Amino acid sequence: MADPLVSVVMPAYKAADTIARAAASVLAQTYEAVELIVVSDDGEDYRGLLAEAHGLADPRIRQVSTDGVGTGDWNARNHGLAAAKGVFVTLVDADDAYAPDRLAALTPLAAADGAALDDTQIILDGRTVVTLLHAEERLTGMPVRATAPLALRDRTPVFPLWRRDAFDIGWRKLPHAADVIFFLELLSAAPGMRISPTPGYLYVKRQGSMTLSASMTERSRRAYLEIIRAVASGDYALAPEIADYALYEFAKNLNQANAFQAALAADPSLTHEVLAMRFNDRPMTEAERVAFFQGAGP
Repeated sequence: MADPLVSVVMPAYKAADTIARAAASVLAQTYEAVELIVVSDDGEDYRGLLAEAHGLADPRIRQVSTDGVGTGDWNARNHGLAAAKGVFVTLVDADDAYAPDRLAALTPLAAADGAALDDTQIILDGRTVVTLLHAEERLTGMPVRATAPLALRDRTPVFPLWRRDAFDIGWRKLPHAADVIFFLELLSAAPGMRISPTPGYLYVKRQGSMTLSASMTERSRRAYLEIIRAVASGDYALAPEIADYALYEFAKNLNQANAFQAALAADPSLTHEVLAMRFNDRPMTEAERVAFFQGAGP
């Protein structure tokens, strides 16, 4: 029996310098039943670019457009999801990459549980600085149950793979963290979701990228306030315990935003995820936490 098709949605905005690596990593999967849907959010013909400049003239690549410029990752992903033909859907950003066995590891878990995650690796300056799972959680080599506290503790991005027929979920219009709300709604609908200990998603942080930009603090603060209001109003499809945790986590992130930005500006070798790990792992008195929230740093 043929493997079920996996649709990989890739938003692309000013992605000419990075998209070839991301696309090649999807097309080189050991799981071959895959389509790559490139969603152009800047009018660029990325399918033509991949074919002509990089030799990636693969019929598994499809392109759709948002018919706009910089309309947001949430909007581009929704366009890609609407175009997807696969039994399963997952994501890749145009400046990231997959390990070769990512889809082979995730599809059986998603088939059983409706959705699955893998151990995101955050890479800065060519080295892995943060991983979704901690070392002790990989010891057995077995999948780990996905929970909101685990997935959100270090601000590590997650890129689920899920069954299209099981969930009618899209991305919310937000200036930041639309992917987090999507994951929490998906987890609420698929509470049995597990995390493969295989390091499958390579999340590449680049100096000058949006998540390390000077505008990140203000965008994230606006998003956190909007999310807190929406969660408190019951506007998202969240299980009660996940909604409670989301309120706690986003309130904490809101309070940390200025301190994180100051620390990032002072040390370019840091990321938000590294700072979150330091904060979470270090025992603090209440006075130290208040000082941290007020900008004293980690």
